[in-house]
Amino acid sequence: MILPTISVIIPVFNVEKYLNRCVNSILNQSFQDIEIILINDGSTDKSGIICDEYAQKDPRIRVIHKKNARVSAARNDGIRMAKGKYVSFIDSDDWIEPEMYQEMVNKVEEYNLDLIMCDYKKKSEDFEDKRTQPIRSGYYSKEDIKNELFSCLIMFEHLEFPPTISNWVCLFNLNFILENNLLYEEDIHYCEDSLFGSKVMYHAKSFYYLKNHYYYNYFYNPNSTTNTYNEKKWNSYLKINQRLIEYFGNASEYDFSRQIKVNMLYFTLNTIGQHSPEKTKDRINSIKQIMSHPKVTELFKEFNMPKVPWKTKVAILLIKFKMARFYNYLVIPKPKI
Repeated sequence: MILPTISVIIPVFNVEKYLNRCVNSILNQSFQDIEIILINDGSTDKSGIICDEYAQKDPRIRVIHKKNARVSAARNDGIRMAKGKYVSFIDSDDWIEPEMYQEMVNKVEEYNLDLIMCDYKKKSEDFEDKRTQPIRSGYYSKEDIKNELFSCLIMFEHLEFPPTISNWVCLFNLNFILENNLLYEEDIHYCEDSLFGSKVMYHAKSFYYLKNHYYYNYFYNPNSTTNTYNEKKWNSYLKINQRLIEYFGNASEYDFSRQIKVNMLYFTLNTIGQHSPEKTKDRINSIKQIMSHPKVTELFKEFNMPKVPWKTKVAILLIKFKMARFYNYLVIPKPKI
């Protein structure tokens, strides 16, 4: 049996409007030695039917239908099913450029990489924004990763996520993933990419960055749960911070303690910034609860101000001194996702 080179893993949940665009962009790749694993994660619309229709037309497409368990569990299912040498994760409302996999495979095979990453375009119905990372392009050895990327493995000092935050712009060596037990934390339902990406880069012995190659198209929906406050999201953030402490807190190669605190600060700023402005009293009480959380209080012990704009510094000071009412009336930009 000849195995595919790439396994493309796509969690699917209620995306009947976008799923064709996503799958067709993969089928139209210039590199055709692939399999596509569609994981219908309890969809209640026609997404499951669309998945089955694709599987009937193309033997490279496999479908599983399951009860909804969210994206982390779906991606883990895909990893366990994958037969390819490499794995790629695509979100079902996004799409990729035709040359993406060919260009990535060329570099992966040339350098024998654990992972490779490209850039992406953030798109909505009425705008397009090219996104790149503030690191150099090209090949990174293990020593290069330690010297250049460990300092932003979890969080940049200026309150931005690490380079690997968007797992969907990466191609991973499957053996590398399995040998290091790099699965997603299935009880974390928001920002799961950040923890997974940090672990991946920590273990990687080789990495390549295709900087300014915008092969991935990320569909931005301003009304999605990613951009609005809910308590479950805050709880996921708290879990991520605790897992970071457990995983990286005693690392011998590098002291990640500062980054873990900056990460917690980012989550705090982002969560407060996503509160709806309508119900002022409820908003103030909720902000106050977040400011008073033990993890938020703990991060300010022996904590120096990060390199951020002055408005963000004001916001950080208001959080430190738990001044929820003042915070509520300030117009302070939240960190970017």
